[in-house]
Amino acid sequence: MNTGSVRVAVVARGEVARGGLAAMLGQTGHVKQTAVFRPEEFTAPSPEDAIQLLILSCDVLMLWCVNGFGQGEDAWAAELAAVVRRNGIHVVLVLPGNEVTRIASGGAVPCEGVLDQDALTTEGLGDALCRLANGERLLPEPTGRTQPRRAGGRDAVPQKRSPIGLLAERETKVLELLVDGLSNRQIGEALGVSEHAAKRTVAIVLSKLNCPNRTQAVAVALREGLVGTGEALYT
Repeated sequence: MNTGSVRVAVVARGEVARGGLAAMLGQTGHVKQTAVFRPEEFTAPSPEDAIQLLILSCDVLMLWCVNGFGQGEDAWAAELAAVVRRNGIHVVLVLPGNEVTRIASGGAVPCEGVLDQDALTTEGLGDALCRLANGERLLPEPTGRTQPRRAGGRDAVPQKRSPIGLLAERETKVLELLVDGLSNRQIGEALGVSEHAAKRTVAIVLSKLNCPNRTQAVAVALREGLVGTGEALYT
């Protein structure tokens, strides 16, 4: 991604948010092309065409939403971010200040950058695009929290975050079918959806588990006990 020739897609609720962010992008001098989408295009029963168009139209996706963890009314955002990242697109979340604080306190989000919508300026947006072009991640600094200490005064080693809780119910089922060795077509038949929809869900699962392929996803599922435990592993 070269500075000065960046193609950016904007997805935001509300015409004011979409138009305002697009106008700021146009003033930075770093953007070659801006495409604007409504969230409703990706929450429709068959959003594949909209997703494909978005992927073809941008190098950076800017998601303006209220919930950085992809929950509640913004559940679509996390799934969309996961899919486009699998296609090599950088994702930047534009969030309210309180959500930025939550992320800084330890929340995991599928993106390369987080910007505070309450403090966003044209200059700051341009700087963010430059830093992304240079391969930087624009995540908030962790808040100062006291780490548990071991006897003798040594800091405890931070525990690795478990994938449990990352997957939605449908995604957990897809992971189970991956472990069983099913193809995308067979997964679609098992779930009663198209092969394309199954492929998209598989991509989401791989992204959430941070796995480059199905084989590693299966290995993670078995190692972490994500399938076959009888427990509720979805949020």
